[in-house]
Amino acid sequence: MRLRNWGISLMAILAFLLGGVLVAHADAPAGLPVSPYFKAGTFSGGSNSATVLPGQQDTVQLTDAANQLGTIWANKDDYYFELDHDQKASMWLYFDNKSGNAGDGMAFVLQNDPRDYAAVSRTQLTDVPAAGETLGVWGSPDAYTVPGTDVVAHQAIQNSWALEFDTFPNTTPMPSGLGKSTTFDTFINYVTDEKTKKPHIASNYPAKSGTYSKRSYGDQYYTVMFHKGILNPSLSNGAWHHMTLQYTAPSSYPGTGQMTYTFDDKDPATGMQTGSDQTATVDIDTSTVDPDNTGRAMWGFTGATGQLYETNQVVFEQIPGLVDASAEAHVYDRTEDNLEVPTNGTGLIMGGDRLLLQYTLKYEAGRRSWDAIKAAMKLPAGVTVTSGKVTYADGSQEDVALGDYQAGDDELDYPLQKGLSATNRTATVSLYATADNPAQNTVVAGTTSHFTGPLAIATADMTGFQVYHSAVDLTTALTSANHVTVQPGKTTTVTGTATLKGATANAAFTLHPTLNGQDIATSSFDSTKQADGSYTGKFSYQPLAGDLHTGLNTLTLYVADASGNASTDVTVLINVAGILSYATVPKTVSFADTVLTGQAQQLARQGNWQLQVNDARGTGSKWQLTAQLTQPMTATNAPATRLDGDLTYQASATATPVAIDTIGVVVASHQATSDDDTTNALNWDADAGMLLHVNSSAVSGTYEGEITWNLANAPG
Repeated sequence: MRLRNWGISLMAILAFLLGGVLVAHADAPAGLPVSPYFKAGTFSGGSNSATVLPGQQDTVQLTDAANQLGTIWANKDDYYFELDHDQKASMWLYFDNKSGNAGDGMAFVLQNDPRDYAAVSRTQLTDVPAAGETLGVWGSPDAYTVPGTDVVAHQAIQNSWALEFDTFPNTTPMPSGLGKSTTFDTFINYVTDEKTKKPHIASNYPAKSGTYSKRSYGDQYYTVMFHKGILNPSLSNGAWHHMTLQYTAPSSYPGTGQMTYTFDDKDPATGMQTGSDQTATVDIDTSTVDPDNTGRAMWGFTGATGQLYETNQVVFEQIPGLVDASAEAHVYDRTEDNLEVPTNGTGLIMGGDRLLLQYTLKYEAGRRSWDAIKAAMKLPAGVTVTSGKVTYADGSQEDVALGDYQAGDDELDYPLQKGLSATNRTATVSLYATADNPAQNTVVAGTTSHFTGPLAIATADMTGFQVYHSAVDLTTALTSANHVTVQPGKTTTVTGTATLKGATANAAFTLHPTLNGQDIATSSFDSTKQADGSYTGKFSYQPLAGDLHTGLNTLTLYVADASGNASTDVTVLINVAGILSYATVPKTVSFADTVLTGQAQQLARQGNWQLQVNDARGTGSKWQLTAQLTQPMTATNAPATRLDGDLTYQASATATPVAIDTIGVVVASHQATSDDDTTNALNWDADAGMLLHVNSSAVSGTYEGEITWNLANAPG
């Protein structure tokens, strides 16, 4: 020790103006915040009705009144569609509740029009934005005396592919349709498809002359359109409709990719997959959409209304190119050797069975990481979660904090601590749970869970199953202690009994141990029938010493019989005693510098007096720390000169000081309050503990000495 005594501190958010008080429909499904991603079209010659509405989530709205035209585009520099890579988009679409009085619809568009955000279909006669059956993207057919289709194609959004949601079939018969742009969906025998006579979903290239056909009637012409991948679902029926777009890039670029679109593939009320057959796959010639072979395209939505109108809205789950994510959920019956519950809803579970609810999140592709993921896991009815963990692809794990979750809750919410990316693609959430034992056999419905981050939402459907009532009473009791302490490298033997009442056949018992949340191999033991008809058996279990870690271990046991009945849990806490050791020891300690006055003085401590003791021997263990002055304090410039004074210790400010010399003095003692206890042994009050008493005849100088600390396992 040394004594000194001197003589003296994402992206720009694009704002949209909201006309009046506009809000998204309150029943809109959960979606992404979209304000940062979109920019309203900047076409001239007319007003743009497209906007982003606030609500529980942002909603893109194209139209909501008669005679409107709306276009909205994702930011071309940051949120482009990659034509040379696989892409996925998923969204919810709303077409109002107008049925046969709806008009006209909207379209999802990929484009490389030189006009960028100003791209829109325009009339040939007056060069103003074209609405109605063009939906703002198809060519305007108002050149009624021109026989060819080149003019029509020229009026469309150029270098584009469009997927239309047409709520108003434009099938005005001749001669009423002459001179009117309302004939795109007219059925021409052996030319066009009869499916377009009803509201439909279809696709094609708006700026290709081959997309259209001019038909003559007298000395005038009208235009019909060829539709690819036609679907005829109900559209304007008051419901939200889910759609998934899956684009498969060509093997070499440029080339022919494929777009698969599936409509109504999720239930709007639950989010559960429907197995919809409303799906089509069409080719996409990338040279048509991307003539410069950049590998990119702008994307967005257009929409239009005429005298008939509807509200057209979009809520996004996944934005093309940002994050392509997926999730799946499975149920495993741990009581039945981790047998997976069938996904067709026919699974049978016995009341009281232990279950594993497993949710796997996958990062498929993307230009951004899937961060800040919030898991909202819908739980099957009658299932109680007891613990959980998350395991990532990189091998790291974290415990699922149950937080405010209580038995009977139908949802468990948990924010993942890590994001997913190309270097850490998966996260598996494992929830350990127990099925209730219902009074009668019960059908448990499937559930849908949501995993939401700012750049993607993924959903996972968990199958339903049946829970059979267990008519027997199976109990487990310990005959050994439920809290034991063992030395490192040692283990303990846990014993207990199982009792089965109400069974009609001899019971074959199986012991199911779980150590620190990890299932351990099961073991069987015999039972004996008692006079009252019950069966009893004794078990003995010894965890492997190598499976026990220093500190507290939790061993959970339950017993199951051959019929799948299970007992409640019994728990044993096993503390593996650690060692008593120094955690940190200061190399030097010092006392305050002072000016000698000719009077006796007491010097206070200064600097680092932190001596940390770690006691991993278990709660209640005790230790003592002693101090010895093993080298007397002498002047550094005159080694023969010793300090006229004493190093002392006093337990409190009013206690009698005890001189510290070559005989050890107890300066600290402690009793551990946990199984891994760390304490600063020198945490004394300012006027207590180790102090330096300097006599009146002391000579100024710098003094050094040596203290030896001794830590002992002794009564405190």
